[in-house]
Amino acid sequence: MRLARKCLWLLASLVASVQVAAETLPSLDPFPLAREISHLERTEPDYRLMLGGVVKINGLVRSDREQRLSANLARTTWQLPSGYGPEAGFNFLRKQLLDHQSRILFECSGRQCGPSNIWANEIFGQSRLYGVDSSQYYAAFELDHGHAAVYAVRRGNGRVYLHADLLSNDSLTATELTQLVRQRGYAEVSDWPDSRDRAVKSLLGVLESFPDSRIAVVVHWQSRDLDLSLSQSQEAADRLKRSLVEEGVDASRISARGVGALVPSVLGSRKSVAVVLLQSEE
Repeated sequence: MRLARKCLWLLASLVASVQVAAETLPSLDPFPLAREISHLERTEPDYRLMLGGVVKINGLVRSDREQRLSANLARTTWQLPSGYGPEAGFNFLRKQLLDHQSRILFECSGRQCGPSNIWANEIFGQSRLYGVDSSQYYAAFELDHGHAAVYAVRRGNGRVYLHADLLSNDSLTATELTQLVRQRGYAEVSDWPDSRDRAVKSLLGVLESFPDSRIAVVVHWQSRDLDLSLSQSQEAADRLKRSLVEEGVDASRISARGVGALVPSVLGSRKSVAVVLLQSEE
C-alpha cells in the first residue's frame, strides 16, 4: 500500500516536471536557391508517421502501417527553383538524412504513395503540396533521437514543392534516463511502448547503475473503464518485468505495478505511459 501511494505521488509530480530535452536533430540544408514557403515549430501530441501508401475510406485516412508519435515538430516547405523536378529535391534531403545515420522505415514514389491530395491536406496540412500523383516522392526515417518525413511533388502548374517534417520525440538514452533517475528518483521511460527493445535497454542501464537498489516499473493505461485500465496496465507492467528477467535481472529487484488511469493527466493524448521508480533498500 505504501508503494502504491508513493507511485501515485511521484506520477503526479511527473505531470508538473520538465522532461530532459532530447538531443538536437540534424539540421537540413535547404536545396540550393529554393525559396522557403512556410516554417513552423510546435508540440505535436499525436503525429501520424505514415509507413505505407495512404487511402481514404469512409472519410478516414488509412495506411497499411503507421506510427503514432508524441513529438516536437519542425515543419518546413520550400519551392524549388525552375528547372528542377521533385526527385532532385527529394534525393537532396534523403541523402542528408542517410548521412546522419538515419534508417529508412518506408519510401514510395508516384501512385504507390496514394492520392497527393491526402498527403497535402490530411497528412501535412499544406494545400500547395497537392500535385500530380505520378510526380510525388515520400520517405519516413528513424533517427537516433527522432523521426523525419520528406515529401516532394510537382503541381499541375509546373511548380515543384519540397516538404520536411523533423520530429524530436524526447527519447532518452540509457545514460540520460539513469541521470534523471539519479536526480529525482524516477523518470518516464520515453521509448515505451513504441520501442520495447530500447525501453528494456534503458531500464537495464538503470539497474546496472544502481546494483544495490530495486526499481518499480509503474504503468499507466488510458481507458474510460477504470477496472479494465487497471488490469491492462498490470499486464503490461508484468510483461515489461518479464523482459528484464529474460535479460538476466533478478526478479526480486523489480516491482511491477499497473495503476491504470488513476492519474489521467500523466497520459495526455497517449495510450500508455511507463515510469521507472528507484526504491531505496529498507
